[in-house]
Amino acid sequence: MNISPEEARTALDGVQVETAKTQHSMYVWFYYTLLWGIVWMLGFLVTQLQPQLLGWIWAAMLIAGMAGSGVIGALSGNRFRATPGTQAARIAVQLGSFYGILYAFAALWLIVLRPNALQIGFFWITVVMFGTIIAGVWLRDARQIILGVSVTLLTLLGYYLWPHYFWGWAALVAGCPLIGISLYSLKRH
Repeated sequence: MNISPEEARTALDGVQVETAKTQHSMYVWFYYTLLWGIVWMLGFLVTQLQPQLLGWIWAAMLIAGMAGSGVIGALSGNRFRATPGTQAARIAVQLGSFYGILYAFAALWLIVLRPNALQIGFFWITVVMFGTIIAGVWLRDARQIILGVSVTLLTLLGYYLWPHYFWGWAALVAGCPLIGISLYSLKRH
């Protein structure tokens, strides 16, 4: 089978466009991670300082995080959309489905188990880090795997050794690493 130079150029251009879309998706993902790292850091820190306002703090943090996520999604979604049937589109659907199902089950477990506030904080950090590890395995991204394992182990350490300082500890070991890896990754791209 012979391919003309024009056909080869068209095929190569298509590959380059899909590669750019995949790279853009990762770039956008780092902005989401940065946003939620800031939400976690501030939320956990303020909770440590004002634990009696925990419900109000996290209601405000979640609203801010969801609004920020909406803005990031709106700004990035208009620029690049993965072409249906491509690997980038398939990965986006798989990760979106996985996270949606994971968070739905996590919410169900919280309703049934009715843990205390400290347990809820620990639970959500580890659920998100579980998702991060799985995404790292799927995407073959060692940074995500290392981040997920490290944050989980450090959160576990703080939960058992310093429960009275858990929220401040979580700000340091859960929020700050998300911010750090995001800034590092954004700088590299």
